Amino acid sequence: MQTPYNPPQKLASLSRRRKSPISLTPLIDVVFILLVFFMLASSFMDWRSLSLDTSAAGEPAPSDKMPFVVQIGADSLRLNGESMSPEQLIEQARSRPKGQPVSLQPLADTPVQAVVVVMDALNEAWVQPLRLVEDPQWQPTVVDDGRGDQ
Repeated sequence: MQTPYNPPQKLASLSRRRKSPISLTPLIDVVFILLVFFMLASSFMDWRSLSLDTSAAGEPAPSDKMPFVVQIGADSLRLNGESMSPEQLIEQARSRPKGQPVSLQPLADTPVQAVVVVMDALNEAWVQPLRLVEDPQWQPTVVDDGRGDQ
């Protein structure tokens, strides 16, 4: 006589194997390695540097050259008092005498971004040296934060 087929025992043994816990440690390791890889391989910002002379050590010797002062406003550019476009400014800066510094003078309440845009445009046109000068009419404002400390 043939032994009867007994499927419930096999299903019970299969269900015991399926209930074993799944370890997430290898998955976490792989995700961490991918995270570190993409953090090191990615570049989110384009870092560039601009050469800028901000030294106030003494006044330069007077020269016979015409000063090259670029006044930067929130929405205007002036070269020695004459209003001009950024393209005209770059053309004038390239035709100045060799070695004459370009003095950048942000006017009062000019956003820093406007100054950086002009500096970047001059730097891309290989206009050097750049010097930052203060607007003589600018007066710093004292902000009272209500704390009473000075």
